[in-house]
Amino acid sequence: MPRARWWVIGALSVVTVLVVVLDATGVIFSESAGPTPPPPLALPERLDAAVLPPREPGPATAVPGVVRQVRRALEVDALGSSVHGVVAPLADPTSTWIDIAGGKPATPASTMKLWTATAALDGYSPQDRLETSTVWDAANSRVVLVGGGDATLTTKPVRGAPTASLAALARATARVLIADDVTAVRLGYDDSLFTGPSQSRAWEPTYVTSGVIAPVTALMADQGRVTADGTARLADPAAGAASQFAGLLSDAGVKVRGEVNPAGTTGSQPVAAVVSPPMSDLVERMLRDSDNQLAEALGRMAAVAQGQPGSFAGAASAIEQAASDRGVDLGNAVISDASGLARGDTVPAHSLVDALHAAGTEPGLVSVLSGLAVAGFDGTLTDRFTSGPSAAGAGVVRAKTGTLTGISAEAGVVTTCGGDLVAFAFLADDVADTEAARSALDDAAAALATCPRPR
Repeated sequence: MPRARWWVIGALSVVTVLVVVLDATGVIFSESAGPTPPPPLALPERLDAAVLPPREPGPATAVPGVVRQVRRALEVDALGSSVHGVVAPLADPTSTWIDIAGGKPATPASTMKLWTATAALDGYSPQDRLETSTVWDAANSRVVLVGGGDATLTTKPVRGAPTASLAALARATARVLIADDVTAVRLGYDDSLFTGPSQSRAWEPTYVTSGVIAPVTALMADQGRVTADGTARLADPAAGAASQFAGLLSDAGVKVRGEVNPAGTTGSQPVAAVVSPPMSDLVERMLRDSDNQLAEALGRMAAVAQGQPGSFAGAASAIEQAASDRGVDLGNAVISDASGLARGDTVPAHSLVDALHAAGTEPGLVSVLSGLAVAGFDGTLTDRFTSGPSAAGAGVVRAKTGTLTGISAEAGVVTTCGGDLVAFAFLADDVADTEAARSALDDAAAALATCPRPR
């Protein structure tokens, strides 16, 4: 096995216990993490893979007792009649421990974000940042605010957060303009980086009106929310961001005259810019918090990096290309968006294990693994794996969750009793009780971390 693979696996196994206060941005239905983390949990007594003595390269060997326990957990009534499950060593997904309809298409919900993350990191280096900028249109004495696809941009700086803000951009823009004796301008905005519909026809019509997600635009602040700490979303996030910027620019000493309208940037000169956190951080946030808004933006940015339109179709194509480049057969998969909000999305469970395997073997994808929520501690797993059989997985299961009405999914990696890493993907897309189904999937994942007693 290449040396890089063991470095990634070893690094992943050192689980840093974080207590994160989430903004619950774009997390669908009851998948969002609670605002107050539970009391710290005692980690199970086990040797960590990072401190185990070196072993001969090779996939982890299935433990029959563990396999039986996982299978029993996946057979409970709470998971309904359509269960898809795959368990395999992270190092070698072909050495399958469990395969329950793993090659058949199933609804992934937010576990789709594993492939979105992969596609984004195929298009950009982990250190790349997304830029929101202003340019000067001298012919019209106009400043144009240009969206660069940063779905983490805020209106005002957020204490302790590394995100860019419109306020910082307004101040930087005003300094340049005032230095050139410009104190009054017209203002336009350009969000043309993304094209096509801003809402998917495959989404429930209430997603935007109920605040689940905003229309997807290349320019937005506070993820298209009407207020930074609210739920309601703007019908036109780009226009809303530009209107906010006009006020901030005036506050910084440059008066904005007339209406704020869409504008082109041909022949314009750069004025100022602010940048997002690194791509690796964006991927981690998307996965940990199940950030739908960020997922849709990153899917489009992946398409743009491939020279495709920044649209729903372009994002789907970029995801399919990421799988194809790794020899992963998606079969008759249906991909309508990058977030997994579309109920019609389908992928094989085995492909999610393949995505995790790629993250464990390609150094450029390491943030896919480090972005997985830690069971019982952060992200969408903050209040899960805290009691009952699933508590055995606290701190040693890292996973991407997926929840839609009637659908529950979970995919990630587990440190086994012997210190190996195994990948799993469990998709149940015909459930009656979402809470019971999530609990059953947690039990199945936690079973992979148990140490069966000798018979």
